[in-house]
Amino acid sequence: MENFTNNQIDFDTLPKFEEITFTPLHKDYLNVIYIGNAIFSVLLTLAFFGLLLFNEDSREYLLPLILIKILIIGLLFWISTIAFRKKGYAIREKDVVFRKGLLATTTTIIPFNRIQHVALHEGVLSRMYDLSELQVYTAGGSSSDLHISGLPKMQAEKMKTFLMGIIESEESKQAEEPTLPELPIDSDELERNEDAKSEQ
Repeated sequence: MENFTNNQIDFDTLPKFEEITFTPLHKDYLNVIYIGNAIFSVLLTLAFFGLLLFNEDSREYLLPLILIKILIIGLLFWISTIAFRKKGYAIREKDVVFRKGLLATTTTIIPFNRIQHVALHEGVLSRMYDLSELQVYTAGGSSSDLHISGLPKMQAEKMKTFLMGIIESEESKQAEEPTLPELPIDSDELERNEDAKSEQ
């Protein structure tokens, strides 16, 4: 029997994800974000004019409402730009790493052995720039799923093929693991046990 060990790990020897060289999203994806923001801005403007048209009281606050609308649209584009620049991804030997954030940065690390399925998604706007979204589904549920947008289609397909190959390899290893043989059943002994129980 092997001796049980539970030695303390030196933190200085642990790999540091901060040292990862993250690959940024494709620059054309920022155009996709801007187009989406522009569509939202148009809808916001239509709602603004609808408010002025059907609510006469709101016309008294025309200038403040215009300033608020401009401020909202400006913040939308500014926040989207910062969020885009902070996003990045990397694939290591044993996991997928994705970084995102605005004021704070969140780094998500998904080990390969937790990945159950990988898919590609192409939105209407992303398709215009030949971009795809890599969707990684894990055993932890939707809260643990990872979606990486703004990937060149060819690169996203290579990443999907690579990850699917790892999943199939892990499944084949599990299928090849030997199982314990079933012990033979002694029918006479079972009958004796049943008789003993009935006597009690």
